[in-house]
Amino acid sequence: MFQRFISKQLARPSGLFGRLFTARWLEKANTEMNALTLDRLALNADDRLIEIGFGSGYLLEQILTGNSCAFAAGVEISNDMVKRVFRRLRESINAGRAEVRFGDIENIPYKDAEFSKLCSVNTLYFWKSPSAALAECRRVLKDGGMIALCFNSKSDLAAWPGHVHQFTLYDLAEVEEMLTDAGFCEIEVASGNDPAQGLFYCVTGVVA
Repeated sequence: MFQRFISKQLARPSGLFGRLFTARWLEKANTEMNALTLDRLALNADDRLIEIGFGSGYLLEQILTGNSCAFAAGVEISNDMVKRVFRRLRESINAGRAEVRFGDIENIPYKDAEFSKLCSVNTLYFWKSPSAALAECRRVLKDGGMIALCFNSKSDLAAWPGHVHQFTLYDLAEVEEMLTDAGFCEIEVASGNDPAQGLFYCVTGVVA
């Protein structure tokens, strides 16, 4: 029961437990993955970035603090996290440099070609339809825009018993193929190894 509860929280942090524990744990656990994702995005001053599934808002805050891009948006399926991160990024939001919205990756609440960069860290396992999700990601990216997906290796994540609840695990080759099928090209892979998380990948692709 506890593993099922934790899995549900990882998919959608909510309630007092989500605000006080899950968000903070994810922020700490994803530090290396966020760092690799930020490096691979190679943001510049003209970029408009969107993060799908921003959790505690740590990566968005790092990007905004570093003045890494012109605008940073976030979409999150947890209303509790949207409210939390709105408070965290209030200054940037009020200045018009950032925005956070409730939404799902299969129905991203933005217009076509609004962004030049898109990232998502540790959310792939919870997508109901990867093809629909990636079609939406491609839709909101302009021509030449980049996607960056960061996720744990299938073998390491499979070693955690809780993965049987709500998680769908993917091999690296499967993710590369999904991106190609969705219309992304110039697929590149970077990897890292965290003592707590194990092996993880950051796969990038470009809208043709």
